[in-house]
Amino acid sequence: MGYFEEYHLDSRFKSSFHSWNPATGHYHNVIDWDQRRTITVSTLGKKDEDFIFEALVELIDDLPADVVKVKVSDDFELLSSSTAVDDDSTMVPFYPSLTDLPPQLPKIHRSELTEVERLGVQADHVTYEPTPSETRHVVFKYYINEGNVAMFWHEMNCTLRIPSHPNIVPIDRLVVDSATPGGPEKVVGFTTPFITGGTIQDNVSRVFKLKHLRQLLTTIDYLNLRLGIVHGDIRTWNLLIDPETDNLKVFDFNMGAKLGWEGDKDHLDMFGYDKDRNDVKLAVFTLYEIITRDVSFCDENEPEDLDIAMVLDQDKWEKHPDACLEEGVAVSEYRRLLEEWVSARKSTENEITHYKQAPEFIDWPGLPEFPLVEFVGSMTRRASQMRSAMIRRGEQFIKWQRPPTAHLPLPEGQRLLATGEVVEEK
Repeated sequence: MGYFEEYHLDSRFKSSFHSWNPATGHYHNVIDWDQRRTITVSTLGKKDEDFIFEALVELIDDLPADVVKVKVSDDFELLSSSTAVDDDSTMVPFYPSLTDLPPQLPKIHRSELTEVERLGVQADHVTYEPTPSETRHVVFKYYINEGNVAMFWHEMNCTLRIPSHPNIVPIDRLVVDSATPGGPEKVVGFTTPFITGGTIQDNVSRVFKLKHLRQLLTTIDYLNLRLGIVHGDIRTWNLLIDPETDNLKVFDFNMGAKLGWEGDKDHLDMFGYDKDRNDVKLAVFTLYEIITRDVSFCDENEPEDLDIAMVLDQDKWEKHPDACLEEGVAVSEYRRLLEEWVSARKSTENEITHYKQAPEFIDWPGLPEFPLVEFVGSMTRRASQMRSAMIRRGEQFIKWQRPPTAHLPLPEGQRLLATGEVVEEK
């Protein structure tokens, strides 16, 4: 259940390609993040993305699992559907091997994970049993599309190399799978501990204490100045409070960067440093939003247009009536701690400008070389290949499709594996 029960259409669907030709008509290739499937939507005339998504939401949860293409009318009526291999626009992404990563990392097979809840795009709450008497709750992060191959590689490598820290959510296991039973294992994702209570954005009734702010600021210093890593997305939705320890936790490094690095030049400058997304600036706006509930600055401005003076120059931050701050601690105390930290960081900004200047900087290799695959009649190195071509060649591939949220929960006695397979309870 979860994320895909109520959503904006562009949160569930992504148009990966579209084409208009008077002879062949108009179509969009669309990824459905909920079912983890790709479907081609053909229309009678040229239609925009909004129309395509609205048509899909009316139809897709009731389509057979093997349908890969539909044609719809201007009234969203299903005119035809196809299961033909030639109509399949699904792309199968590259997954690295275990040998591409440091040795001795704990791993778990995807079939050992049971889905509990869908937390977002390519992120699920799942469980597994490390021992027969223990059930462990974790978050499973993964990717099913070519566009996330490089981002995931850098996020995974960054996160697994960060030393154990009380305020950073660590990697729990690498998740592996293979296209065939007993075949080569590929790394398709990783798990992190699941922390109950929701994010600071979601759980607005939880008290945000002065110590939580102090923990956030010292954690940013540790990442930036000790490890040379920039989180890049210090926002309320990436912060947790562990109910067992009452510690603030930072998670989700998919917008991260190596400080001062120009980025992965072979892959769209991925994980490159963007000074407009520096952690100091985002921490300022995050505290302001926690106290005032005013999100207008970040909602209405691009990162490059945000300046901390927009909020720090205000004489007074008006505490929102529903904001839960520590009893007996004035807003001015939160501001004082923040502003002293901002001032201290100004004096260190010129001392460490590149991640390799950090005393304990972490680094990792670039993406492994993609294999040679057949694509449009020639052999080339690509981050993905066409599923239809693989099927015609008799090749196996890792499968992801699962039932839609609308068909959950499953009947009693059944459970849904992270593979998308429905199995009977033991």
